[in-house]
Amino acid sequence: MTSRVHSGRLRRELRFSKSAVKGNLSALGLSTEEARPVIDAVMTNDGLLGLYGTELLLLEEVLGLATETPAVRLVGELVSVKQVPAGTGISYGHLAKTSESTNLGLVALGFSDGIPRAATNELVVKIQSKTYKNVGRIAMDQLIIDLGSDAPSIGSEVELFGSAQTLAQLAEVTGFSPLEIIGRIPARVARTWSE
Repeated sequence: MTSRVHSGRLRRELRFSKSAVKGNLSALGLSTEEARPVIDAVMTNDGLLGLYGTELLLLEEVLGLATETPAVRLVGELVSVKQVPAGTGISYGHLAKTSESTNLGLVALGFSDGIPRAATNELVVKIQSKTYKNVGRIAMDQLIIDLGSDAPSIGSEVELFGSAQTLAQLAEVTGFSPLEIIGRIPARVARTWSE
């Protein structure tokens, strides 16, 4: 088993793309200043609670939540990799078992970070350019992914929604809307901007 004790904070980020937001605003014929209240709301803890009706609809468009390329990604960190034999029960209640010897990765994000538990065994994540599936029940602070024979570096960035599984696809498998999923993500997940 390879694991890492991280002396700092674990990577938990809701990352917004500046270029995608600007592109969406341009398509809507709006400037950044005209959309400032909704943009500021997503960067503030509980900021969505101050938005109403048409502001929420505008936010969905500004972030491209209904599209295949939303302007937001949720990223976490791979904190452990462990090789296990066939027949190993995974997570609480052993909802999944390994069919063969495999590497399992532990990701430091769970339902207390806004990941719907309904995504259990349905979540697809990306590490670098490869995709992996969540196996076993999503726990409060963590989830497990099946890495097969791969063993990515501890500390690798894990994309929980973005290009591998879009927010719209995650919404479809969980029964929540994309905006509901964004709204469930708490303050301990940092809000950051990327290019």
